[in-house]
Amino acid sequence: MLERIKMIKITDELKNRIREHEGCVDTVYLDSLGKATVGIGHLVKEHEKGRFYEGVKLSQEEIEDLFDIDLNRAAAGADRLISDNCPNPLPEVVHGVILEMVFQLGEYGVGKFKNMWSSLAEGDFKAASEHMKDSRWHAQTKNRCESLASMVAGA
Repeated sequence: MLERIKMIKITDELKNRIREHEGCVDTVYLDSLGKATVGIGHLVKEHEKGRFYEGVKLSQEEIEDLFDIDLNRAAAGADRLISDNCPNPLPEVVHGVILEMVFQLGEYGVGKFKNMWSSLAEGDFKAASEHMKDSRWHAQTKNRCESLASMVAGA
């Protein structure tokens, strides 16, 4: 029987997987949607544009600090989504996938995966993985989506 996980564990394996999927750039760049980004997938918010702009180079320490903040924010968002959508416990691997989805797409964006959430709530991980792939997200970042969907299917 699965135990309900109260807070997603941010493991080194999870951090490394996100690093690999996001890449690491020490200067501002435009992501696949044309949004200003820096470090390990840190979306530059309006209030940060005075700090992060073209030509400014971040130290590795600054990149890691931003990454930790973003990971914790994504974990909190993933916890809320799981709590709101899944009455039954989920495997830890699925928690990690949801965290990574929130890291990339935001809590609001992942909340829109209604069919995935329904399948997860029913414990149908194969169907949930298919719903993950039946999305604009899949078209935008196919390899990442398929990798994460495969992890959910195997849960």
